[in-house]
Amino acid sequence: MRIILNIILLVFTLFIGCTDVEQNNNDEYDKAELLRVLDEDDALGLNGFDDGGLIDLDYDTGLELFGLSRTAGDTLNYGEGYRIRFGRQITDRDRTVDFNIDGDTAVGVVSYLINGVFMAEARDTSTMEAIDSISFSKDFTSSMTRKVKYERVDDSNNPEGYSWKIIAFTPLYGGAGDKVSITSIDIYEFNLSVDEVTGLTGEEGDLVFSVSSEGIGDLYMDRDNLPTFNAFDYYVAKVTVNNNGPEYTIDSAGVGEWVMLRYGRAVNQRGRKRLNDLGNGADAVVNDNIHTKAYRMHGPGFGRQSRVFRSFYSNVDLATLFTEDGGYNSSTWSIPYSSQRPE
Repeated sequence: MRIILNIILLVFTLFIGCTDVEQNNNDEYDKAELLRVLDEDDALGLNGFDDGGLIDLDYDTGLELFGLSRTAGDTLNYGEGYRIRFGRQITDRDRTVDFNIDGDTAVGVVSYLINGVFMAEARDTSTMEAIDSISFSKDFTSSMTRKVKYERVDDSNNPEGYSWKIIAFTPLYGGAGDKVSITSIDIYEFNLSVDEVTGLTGEEGDLVFSVSSEGIGDLYMDRDNLPTFNAFDYYVAKVTVNNNGPEYTIDSAGVGEWVMLRYGRAVNQRGRKRLNDLGNGADAVVNDNIHTKAYRMHGPGFGRQSRVFRSFYSNVDLATLFTEDGGYNSSTWSIPYSSQRPE
Protein backbone atom coordinates (compact mmCIF):
# COMPACT_ATOMS: atom_id res chain seq x y z
CA MET A 1 0.00 0.00 0.00
CA ARG A 2 2.88 2.35 0.89
CA ILE A 3 4.51 1.65 -2.50
CA ILE A 4 1.26 2.57 -4.31
CA LEU A 5 0.98 5.83 -2.32
CA ASN A 6 4.58 6.74 -3.13
CA ILE A 7 3.97 6.12 -6.84
CA ILE A 8 0.84 8.30 -6.75
CA LEU A 9 2.75 11.05 -4.94
CA LEU A 10 5.61 10.87 -7.49
CA VAL A 11 3.20 11.09 -10.43
CA PHE A 12 1.38 14.02 -8.82
CA THR A 13 4.68 15.84 -8.19
CA LEU A 14 5.80 15.30 -11.78
CA PHE A 15 2.43 16.55 -13.05
CA ILE A 16 2.64 19.71 -10.94
CA GLY A 17 6.23 20.29 -12.09
CA CYS A 18 5.30 19.93 -15.75
CA THR A 19 2.36 22.29 -15.28
CA ASP A 20 4.61 24.90 -13.66
CA VAL A 21 7.14 24.65 -16.50
CA GLU A 22 4.37 25.01 -19.09
CA GLN A 23 2.92 28.01 -17.24
CA ASN A 24 6.36 29.65 -17.03
CA ASN A 25 6.88 29.10 -20.75
CA ASN A 26 3.48 30.64 -21.50
CA ASP A 27 4.28 33.65 -19.29
CA GLU A 28 7.59 34.22 -21.05
CA TYR A 29 5.91 33.95 -24.46
CA ASP A 30 3.16 36.37 -23.41
CA LYS A 31 5.60 38.94 -22.05
CA ALA A 32 7.72 38.78 -25.21
CA GLU A 33 4.60 39.26 -27.36
CA LEU A 34 3.34 42.13 -25.20
CA LEU A 35 6.70 43.89 -25.60
CA ARG A 36 6.71 43.30 -29.36
CA VAL A 37 3.21 44.77 -29.76
CA LEU A 38 4.22 47.74 -27.60
CA ASP A 39 7.32 48.45 -29.69
CA GLU A 40 5.39 48.25 -32.98
CA ASP A 41 2.60 50.65 -32.00
CA ASP A 42 2.99 54.05 -33.70
CA ALA A 43 1.00 55.81 -30.98
CA LEU A 44 3.49 54.98 -28.23
CA GLY A 45 7.15 55.73 -27.63
CA LEU A 46 9.31 58.85 -27.26
CA ASN A 47 10.03 59.90 -30.84
CA GLY A 48 9.13 63.58 -31.00
CA PHE A 49 10.19 64.37 -27.43
CA ASP A 50 13.81 65.09 -28.36
CA ASP A 51 14.79 68.30 -30.18
CA GLY A 52 18.21 67.01 -31.17
CA GLY A 53 19.97 70.14 -29.85
CA LEU A 54 19.67 73.89 -30.47
CA ILE A 55 16.87 74.89 -32.80
CA ASP A 56 14.49 77.81 -33.40
CA LEU A 57 11.60 78.14 -30.99
CA ASP A 58 9.02 77.25 -33.67
CA TYR A 59 9.99 74.78 -36.37
CA ASP A 60 8.67 71.99 -38.59
CA THR A 61 10.75 69.44 -40.45
CA GLY A 62 9.63 66.62 -42.74
CA LEU A 63 5.91 67.12 -42.06
CA GLU A 64 3.27 67.76 -44.70
CA LEU A 65 2.44 71.43 -44.31
CA PHE A 66 -0.50 72.67 -46.36
CA GLY A 67 0.33 70.42 -49.29
CA LEU A 68 4.12 70.70 -48.89
CA SER A 69 6.73 68.73 -46.99
CA ARG A 70 9.38 71.18 -45.91
CA THR A 71 11.50 72.56 -43.10
CA ALA A 72 10.37 75.83 -41.57
CA GLY A 73 11.54 77.82 -38.57
CA ASP A 74 10.45 80.99 -36.81
CA THR A 75 12.45 82.68 -34.09
CA LEU A 76 10.80 84.66 -31.34
CA ASN A 77 12.07 88.18 -30.69
CA TYR A 78 11.71 89.27 -27.09
CA GLY A 79 11.21 92.87 -26.00
CA GLU A 80 14.67 93.10 -24.45
CA GLY A 81 16.23 92.87 -27.93
CA TYR A 82 17.47 89.30 -28.09
CA ARG A 83 16.60 86.17 -29.98
CA ILE A 84 16.56 82.73 -28.41
CA ARG A 85 17.23 79.26 -29.79
CA PHE A 86 17.00 76.29 -27.47
CA GLY A 87 16.47 72.56 -27.33
CA ARG A 88 16.95 69.39 -25.37
CA GLN A 89 19.05 66.49 -26.54
CA ILE A 90 18.55 63.03 -25.08
CA THR A 91 21.82 61.30 -24.24
CA ASP A 92 20.43 58.17 -22.60
CA ARG A 93 17.08 56.56 -21.98
CA ASP A 94 16.06 53.52 -19.98
CA ARG A 95 12.69 51.80 -20.26
CA THR A 96 11.19 49.24 -17.91
CA VAL A 97 7.86 47.50 -18.41
CA ASP A 98 6.08 45.56 -15.66
CA PHE A 99 3.25 43.30 -16.82
CA ASN A 100 0.27 41.97 -14.93
CA ILE A 101 -1.36 39.18 -16.97
CA ASP A 102 -4.83 38.07 -15.87
CA GLY A 103 -6.41 35.55 -18.24
CA ASP A 104 -7.42 37.30 -21.46
CA THR A 105 -6.31 40.75 -20.35
CA ALA A 106 -2.99 42.30 -19.39
CA VAL A 107 -1.77 45.68 -18.17
CA GLY A 108 1.75 46.96 -18.71
CA VAL A 109 3.22 49.79 -16.64
CA VAL A 110 5.79 51.53 -18.86
CA SER A 111 8.38 53.72 -17.13
CA TYR A 112 11.10 55.85 -18.72
CA LEU A 113 14.17 57.39 -17.15
CA ILE A 114 15.59 59.97 -19.54
CA ASN A 115 18.93 61.76 -19.28
CA GLY A 116 19.87 64.63 -21.52
CA VAL A 117 21.15 68.15 -21.96
CA PHE A 118 19.00 71.27 -22.15
CA MET A 119 20.73 74.08 -24.03
CA ALA A 120 19.83 77.68 -24.83
CA GLU A 121 21.48 80.34 -26.93
CA ALA A 122 20.59 84.03 -27.00
CA ARG A 123 21.78 86.55 -29.60
CA ASP A 124 21.52 90.30 -29.64
CA THR A 125 19.12 91.13 -32.49
CA SER A 126 21.08 94.28 -33.39
CA THR A 127 24.53 92.65 -33.68
CA MET A 128 23.59 88.90 -33.80
CA GLU A 129 26.36 88.26 -31.27
CA ALA A 130 25.83 85.63 -28.60
CA ILE A 131 24.85 86.87 -25.14
CA ASP A 132 26.97 84.77 -22.79
CA SER A 133 24.96 85.65 -19.68
CA ILE A 134 21.87 83.94 -21.13
CA SER A 135 23.44 81.22 -23.30
CA PHE A 136 24.02 77.99 -21.36
CA SER A 137 23.55 74.22 -21.21
CA LYS A 138 22.27 72.13 -18.32
CA ASP A 139 22.00 68.39 -17.67
CA PHE A 140 18.57 67.02 -16.80
CA THR A 141 16.92 63.78 -15.75
CA SER A 142 13.22 63.18 -16.35
CA SER A 143 10.99 60.25 -15.46
CA MET A 144 7.70 59.48 -17.20
CA THR A 145 5.16 56.68 -17.03
CA ARG A 146 1.98 55.33 -18.62
CA LYS A 147 -0.22 52.25 -18.45
CA VAL A 148 -1.07 50.10 -21.47
CA LYS A 149 -4.02 47.73 -21.55
CA TYR A 150 -4.02 44.59 -23.74
CA GLU A 151 -6.58 42.02 -24.85
CA ARG A 152 -5.93 38.44 -25.94
CA VAL A 153 -7.66 37.50 -29.19
CA ASP A 154 -8.00 34.23 -31.10
CA ASP A 155 -5.46 33.94 -33.92
CA SER A 156 -5.48 30.84 -36.12
CA ASN A 157 -2.28 32.01 -37.83
CA ASN A 158 -0.35 31.89 -34.57
CA PRO A 159 1.01 28.52 -33.35
CA GLU A 160 -0.16 29.41 -29.84
CA GLY A 161 -3.70 29.92 -31.14
CA TYR A 162 -3.92 33.51 -29.92
CA SER A 163 -2.22 36.90 -30.05
CA TRP A 164 -2.27 40.14 -28.07
CA LYS A 165 -3.43 43.59 -29.13
CA ILE A 166 -3.40 46.99 -27.40
CA ILE A 167 -6.89 48.28 -26.68
CA ALA A 168 -6.19 51.35 -24.52
CA PHE A 169 -3.51 53.38 -22.76
CA THR A 170 -3.14 56.37 -20.50
CA PRO A 171 -1.30 59.57 -21.46
CA LEU A 172 2.45 59.45 -20.90
CA TYR A 173 3.17 61.90 -18.10
CA GLY A 174 5.96 62.94 -15.74
CA GLY A 175 8.90 65.29 -15.73
CA ALA A 176 11.66 66.60 -13.49
CA GLY A 177 11.30 68.31 -10.12
CA ASP A 178 8.06 69.41 -8.47
CA LYS A 179 8.00 73.16 -9.08
CA VAL A 180 5.78 73.24 -12.18
CA SER A 181 2.90 71.10 -13.38
CA ILE A 182 0.24 70.87 -16.08
CA THR A 183 -3.34 70.86 -14.84
CA SER A 184 -5.28 70.59 -18.12
CA ILE A 185 -5.07 70.59 -21.92
CA ASP A 186 -8.00 71.77 -24.04
CA ILE A 187 -8.10 71.94 -27.85
CA TYR A 188 -10.79 73.85 -29.74
CA GLU A 189 -11.66 74.41 -33.36
CA PHE A 190 -10.47 77.83 -34.52
CA ASN A 191 -12.64 79.60 -37.07
CA LEU A 192 -10.99 82.26 -39.22
CA SER A 193 -12.88 85.15 -40.77
CA VAL A 194 -12.05 88.36 -42.63
CA ASP A 195 -13.22 91.63 -41.08
CA GLU A 196 -13.14 94.84 -43.12
CA VAL A 197 -11.81 96.80 -40.14
CA THR A 198 -9.50 94.42 -38.30
CA GLY A 199 -8.56 92.14 -41.16
CA LEU A 200 -8.09 88.40 -40.52
CA THR A 201 -9.51 87.35 -37.14
CA GLY A 202 -10.13 84.06 -35.37
CA GLU A 203 -12.89 82.82 -33.12
CA GLU A 204 -12.79 79.85 -30.78
CA GLY A 205 -15.16 77.08 -31.86
CA ASP A 206 -16.21 73.71 -30.50
CA LEU A 207 -14.13 71.80 -27.97
CA VAL A 208 -12.62 68.75 -29.69
CA PHE A 209 -10.34 67.36 -26.97
CA SER A 210 -9.89 67.85 -23.23
CA VAL A 211 -7.87 66.16 -20.50
CA SER A 212 -7.15 67.17 -16.89
CA SER A 213 -4.66 66.07 -14.26
CA GLU A 214 -7.36 64.50 -12.11
CA GLY A 215 -6.89 60.74 -12.32
CA ILE A 216 -4.61 61.01 -15.35
CA GLY A 217 -2.71 57.89 -14.29
CA ASP A 218 -5.85 55.80 -14.82
CA LEU A 219 -7.42 57.76 -17.67
CA TYR A 220 -7.44 55.22 -20.50
CA MET A 221 -7.73 56.36 -24.12
CA ASP A 222 -9.30 53.96 -26.63
CA ARG A 223 -6.58 52.85 -29.06
CA ASP A 224 -9.07 52.70 -31.94
CA ASN A 225 -10.57 56.09 -31.13
CA LEU A 226 -7.65 58.50 -30.75
CA PRO A 227 -8.17 62.28 -30.91
CA THR A 228 -8.50 63.03 -34.63
CA PHE A 229 -7.87 66.37 -36.32
CA ASN A 230 -8.59 67.43 -39.89
CA ALA A 231 -5.43 68.10 -41.85
CA PHE A 232 -4.85 71.79 -42.65
CA ASP A 233 -7.74 72.96 -40.41
CA TYR A 234 -7.06 75.52 -37.67
CA TYR A 235 -7.17 74.69 -33.97
CA VAL A 236 -6.28 76.44 -30.74
CA ALA A 237 -4.57 74.64 -27.85
CA LYS A 238 -4.89 75.88 -24.27
CA VAL A 239 -2.59 74.47 -21.60
CA THR A 240 -3.30 75.43 -17.99
CA VAL A 241 -0.21 75.25 -15.77
CA ASN A 242 0.81 75.78 -12.18
CA ASN A 243 4.08 77.29 -10.94
CA ASN A 244 4.83 77.07 -7.23
CA GLY A 245 7.20 80.07 -7.46
CA PRO A 246 9.25 82.07 -7.02
CA GLU A 247 9.03 82.99 -10.71
CA TYR A 248 11.77 84.45 -12.86
CA THR A 249 10.67 86.34 -15.95
CA ILE A 250 12.53 87.31 -19.11
CA ASP A 251 10.05 89.91 -20.31
CA SER A 252 7.74 92.56 -18.91
CA ALA A 253 4.64 90.32 -18.87
CA GLY A 254 5.82 88.45 -15.77
CA VAL A 255 5.31 84.95 -17.18
CA GLY A 256 7.50 82.53 -15.26
CA GLU A 257 7.48 79.46 -17.51
CA TRP A 258 7.70 78.32 -21.10
CA VAL A 259 5.11 75.95 -22.52
CA MET A 260 6.00 74.06 -25.68
CA LEU A 261 4.09 71.71 -27.95
CA ARG A 262 6.33 69.14 -29.64
CA TYR A 263 4.85 66.71 -32.15
CA GLY A 264 5.92 64.12 -34.67
CA ARG A 265 6.61 60.44 -35.24
CA ALA A 266 10.31 60.24 -36.18
CA VAL A 267 13.59 62.18 -36.10
CA ASN A 268 12.96 63.45 -39.63
CA GLN A 269 9.26 64.15 -39.03
CA ARG A 270 8.67 66.48 -36.12
CA GLY A 271 7.99 70.05 -35.07
CA ARG A 272 7.64 72.41 -32.13
CA LYS A 273 5.45 75.39 -31.30
CA ARG A 274 5.65 77.80 -28.39
CA LEU A 275 2.41 78.59 -26.61
CA ASN A 276 2.15 82.04 -25.01
CA ASP A 277 0.56 83.62 -21.96
CA LEU A 278 1.30 87.17 -23.11
CA GLY A 279 -2.24 88.17 -24.07
CA ASN A 280 -1.49 88.29 -27.79
CA GLY A 281 -2.66 86.18 -30.70
CA ALA A 282 -5.23 83.64 -29.53
CA ASP A 283 -4.28 84.18 -25.87
CA ALA A 284 -6.95 86.28 -24.12
CA VAL A 285 -5.44 87.27 -20.76
CA VAL A 286 -1.86 88.13 -19.82
CA ASN A 287 -0.23 85.84 -17.25
CA ASP A 288 -3.35 83.91 -16.19
CA ASN A 289 -1.42 80.59 -16.36
CA ILE A 290 -3.29 79.55 -19.52
CA HIS A 291 -0.78 79.26 -22.37
CA THR A 292 -2.38 79.38 -25.80
CA LYS A 293 -1.50 78.73 -29.42
CA ALA A 294 -3.55 78.82 -32.62
CA TYR A 295 -2.08 76.53 -35.27
CA ARG A 296 -2.84 74.73 -38.48
CA MET A 297 -2.83 70.93 -38.34
CA HIS A 298 -0.20 69.28 -40.51
CA GLY A 299 -1.14 66.58 -42.99
CA PRO A 300 -0.78 62.81 -42.57
CA GLY A 301 1.89 62.62 -45.30
CA PHE A 302 1.74 62.23 -49.05
CA GLY A 303 -0.28 59.26 -50.23
CA ARG A 304 -1.91 58.71 -46.83
CA GLN A 305 -5.49 59.32 -45.75
CA SER A 306 -4.65 59.36 -42.04
CA ARG A 307 -1.70 58.69 -39.77
CA VAL A 308 -0.90 58.55 -36.07
CA PHE A 309 1.49 61.05 -34.45
CA ARG A 310 2.56 61.87 -30.90
CA SER A 311 2.29 65.21 -29.13
CA PHE A 312 4.37 66.29 -26.13
CA TYR A 313 3.19 69.27 -24.08
CA SER A 314 5.97 70.53 -21.79
CA ASN A 315 6.01 73.20 -19.09
CA VAL A 316 9.50 74.44 -18.08
CA ASP A 317 10.21 76.69 -15.09
CA LEU A 318 12.40 79.71 -15.93
CA ALA A 319 13.54 80.60 -12.40
CA THR A 320 15.53 77.39 -11.99
CA LEU A 321 16.35 77.06 -15.69
CA PHE A 322 18.27 80.36 -15.85
CA THR A 323 20.02 79.78 -12.50
CA GLU A 324 23.27 77.84 -12.79
CA ASP A 325 22.67 75.67 -9.72
CA GLY A 326 18.86 75.87 -9.87
CA GLY A 327 18.29 72.46 -11.40
CA TYR A 328 15.74 71.67 -14.07
CA ASN A 329 12.00 71.66 -13.39
CA SER A 330 9.64 70.49 -16.10
CA SER A 331 6.34 68.69 -16.58
CA THR A 332 5.37 66.78 -19.74
CA TRP A 333 2.22 65.09 -21.03
CA SER A 334 2.20 63.05 -24.24
CA ILE A 335 -1.08 62.60 -26.15
CA PRO A 336 -1.16 60.47 -29.34
CA TYR A 337 -3.41 61.80 -32.10
CA SER A 338 -4.36 61.23 -35.72
CA SER A 339 -4.12 63.67 -38.64
CA GLN A 340 -6.85 62.90 -41.17
CA ARG A 341 -7.05 64.19 -44.71
CA PRO A 342 -10.43 65.75 -45.60
CA GLU A 343 -12.67 63.54 -47.72
